[in-house]
Amino acid sequence: ATDPWVSIGPDGTAYQIALAFDPGGGNAILASRSEDGGLAWSAPATLIRDGSDRFNDKESIRADHLRPGFAYAVWDRLSNTGHGPTYFSRTTDGGRSWEAARPIYDPGGNNQTINNQVVVLSDGTLVTFFTRFDVASDGSATATLATIRSTDTGLTWSSPPTTIAVMQSIGTTDPENRTAVRGGSNLGSIAAGPGNTLVVAWQDARFSAGMRDGIAFARSADGGLTWSAPVRVNRDPSVQAFGPTIGVLDGGTIGITYFDFRSNTTDSSTLFTDYWLVRSNDGGATWR
Repeated sequence: ATDPWVSIGPDGTAYQIALAFDPGGGNAILASRSEDGGLAWSAPATLIRDGSDRFNDKESIRADHLRPGFAYAVWDRLSNTGHGPTYFSRTTDGGRSWEAARPIYDPGGNNQTINNQVVVLSDGTLVTFFTRFDVASDGSATATLATIRSTDTGLTWSSPPTTIAVMQSIGTTDPENRTAVRGGSNLGSIAAGPGNTLVVAWQDARFSAGMRDGIAFARSADGGLTWSAPVRVNRDPSVQAFGPTIGVLDGGTIGITYFDFRSNTTDSSTLFTDYWLVRSNDGGATWR
């Protein structure tokens, strides 16, 4: 099992989701629930199960903070051709049962989504966030951050998606030997704040003319209908920064954690890595 997520509802119910797979290629998205703060968990419910011709990946789960008993799961379901729609399932009874999994966004062709995450706005609207890979005829791919919305708790979804930004990440490498570091270069992070605000963070090399990845931030003040231009938030632009996660407090303070290599040395046998938190109290205008 891999890629676990946990989310806790307003009634204290905890929901856990994970990807399970076996050596023969079978794979499934499984969810379980806890009513005692995580001391005991239910037997896992199977949201979807496939053989080796499909692969379910990068699942996430979100408890609805406005509707006790509601929780939502999203993931991508890849075929052998690389086609990967966004899939969705929900529970309305606290995880005792789950609705049949179904696609809610199809990127078409051999394109796919990845890094699907769902958040709940202040007015109850659901927003699903993802990276979309658009594959050209020569095999090259463009990665775009985008969102779709649902105003009826996931029954129907908006189309086409709203674009946040085209990603310009070049990935993370060891500065001494250029070995690739799995830093999550195509995986962003989203959070919902007060007043239907949304904030996202991701890796991007646009701030260094393509030389190294920094941490990009964008904000929406209208529930994801429009987005601000990306800005850099990592404090040291001279080193690679990667792996951001974003969150918002009820009062509106935004926090972003990320890794960077500012403490690394020229010793090729080590790769010293720091973990940082930056905060903004003014909607992302300034950071400290």
